[in-house]
Amino acid sequence: MKSFMKILVAYDGSALAEKALGQAIDIAEKFNGSIIVVHVAWEQPDDESRRVLHRAEEKLKRTGLKYELRSERSQYPPRRIVRIAMDEACDLIAIGSRGFSMDKAWLIGSVSSKVIEDSPCPVLVVK
Repeated sequence: MKSFMKILVAYDGSALAEKALGQAIDIAEKFNGSIIVVHVAWEQPDDESRRVLHRAEEKLKRTGLKYELRSERSQYPPRRIVRIAMDEACDLIAIGSRGFSMDKAWLIGSVSSKVIEDSPCPVLVVK
């Protein structure tokens, strides 16, 4: 079985992103891995970005895992998520099947679908 030592979690604070983070934590604990939580904002990261990442951090603090929190800006979040996974040599991307940007999904397609298409590593899509 492939080991997942470095897991990127695309996180927007939605219920499915919370589930994806929970799954990533379970996998990272199994492989003694680390987690990078990325919140990609359409606009400049702001107080909302910090609140979203703070919720993820509260969950991660209780695990004892190594983790990193990142707030990024991009007009095309899937590309930014994939780029970070490539730059950080991630073994897995965990993402919710739908997030808070569902209103924009009909314009550009699902973020998770685009990440699946372009990802250099396996993608765990959580429903």
